[in-house]
Amino acid sequence: MRDARDDWRRFDAGAIPTKESTPRLDSFLQAVKNEAAGQPLTLLDVGCGSGRLSRRLFEQGFSVLGIDISPGAIHAARQRTVAADAAGRSLRFEEADVSADDPPRLEGGPFHVVVCQLVISIIGTIRQRANLLRHVHDVLHPSGYLFLSASGVSDTINAGYARLYAEDLHLTGERHTYLSRDAGGEVLYATHHFSADELASLLEAAGFGEISVMTEKETSSRRPDEAAFFLYATCRSPR
Repeated sequence: MRDARDDWRRFDAGAIPTKESTPRLDSFLQAVKNEAAGQPLTLLDVGCGSGRLSRRLFEQGFSVLGIDISPGAIHAARQRTVAADAAGRSLRFEEADVSADDPPRLEGGPFHVVVCQLVISIIGTIRQRANLLRHVHDVLHPSGYLFLSASGVSDTINAGYARLYAEDLHLTGERHTYLSRDAGGEVLYATHHFSADELASLLEAAGFGEISVMTEKETSSRRPDEAAFFLYATCRSPR
């Protein structure tokens, strides 16, 4: 397997794939704010890229720390950082590796909410995915929330993904993992597609409870003319 950390450290910050429309995340965060009834809330955005989502969540009323393994992405994110507003909320960005065996040192925790959009699908190996969830669990407040999205196994609705899974299996050594390539065929990074049961099991193993995983048929992040499944998981740290 390739080292995903090397791939993402050198990736063009402006080309990091992201989903602009996040209706499920927006609804989830509104419910969290309603439950908090005006209490100030801190949020960790894992894999923040150049910070577009982090800035939007800050504008929605959270104090936000965005983290990413890419130094270029963090540099871009900091160009438009608001240190704090009149209400005392802050928006900050730090370079951090949540897939490493040792936990990253993050200022501002523990956090009431962690958001992790598609990162677990491109983080690397099984061990690195487990590290991510373990570290996220450890920086949450007791009863804090995790919202996580992931790419879902899509071979039943997209023959292209079935072909990619089969062709790259000898390279990745893992079912439903393939190598994302650019238009010229150069490998960019490895992508893993999860089943709902697989994702729920990883969250449970990391210590989360109240786990819910929903599967939605949408369009591919990098292939907007093709269908793909996406998984949306919510869970909580134990009280």
